[in-house]
Amino acid sequence: MTANGREAKTSARRLGIARQVVLEVKKGRRKHLWLICAAMLGVLLLWFGYQSARQVEVTVDYRVLLYSLPTVNAVFLPLLSAVVASTVCDVENRANMWKQLLTMERAEDLFCSKWLTCALVLAAVVTAEVAGASAIGGVLGFQSVPASESLVLWVSTLAVCLFVATVVECLCLFIANQFVPLVVGVALSFLGLFSMYLPAYVSVFVPSSYFGLLSTVGMSYDYATEVITWSTVAWPVGYFAVIVLVTVAAFTLSLRAFARKEL
Repeated sequence: MTANGREAKTSARRLGIARQVVLEVKKGRRKHLWLICAAMLGVLLLWFGYQSARQVEVTVDYRVLLYSLPTVNAVFLPLLSAVVASTVCDVENRANMWKQLLTMERAEDLFCSKWLTCALVLAAVVTAEVAGASAIGGVLGFQSVPASESLVLWVSTLAVCLFVATVVECLCLFIANQFVPLVVGVALSFLGLFSMYLPAYVSVFVPSSYFGLLSTVGMSYDYATEVITWSTVAWPVGYFAVIVLVTVAAFTLSLRAFARKEL
């Protein structure tokens, strides 16, 4: 095959994946995926607002917001990510349509389109969350969150959500019972309740804890004066690299396994 032929084939595959993503988004609307995400995000922001309202009486430092939000994320977002991935794969599992779909397109393209749909939905959710949290902070009287800090928060949060979604998508593609992936999401959310209090050498093995591990805000408490001091810390690039590498590994292994799976 000539270079032009290979390029044309690659372009056709990319166009096919893009069309499939659009189709997946439309199917998500019929499954009320956006409504579910909006409802869960609403509860998350209400809890965050309640916590923040208690803190504003003590300080208006914006770093309080950046410290509190990851703790809330550790509880809500693993389940939300699992729901997104499960819903995206739910139609094919319920109707047993995998064989039919794989006669029309490559397994790799189908897997990638599912993953990209999850990434698109989660990116929208995280964007709305960061914007909503900043708005709540402003209404309550906190200092404005710098744009650079909001960007770091957005990248960190989305990275952890994509890891959870990748694992859950893999489970959905290999396990017809959608209850199992949701149990994983619930378990990770349950672990998120305690992840901020686990020792570092333990929390690195808990996906939910990375919402907190990637935080750029530190807190110290003086027991003598009962004063809390907030500080800005360097973005833990090492932890970010870990979550990215694990996500890439999970994506690659799942993609290869799905391509070889006999449906």
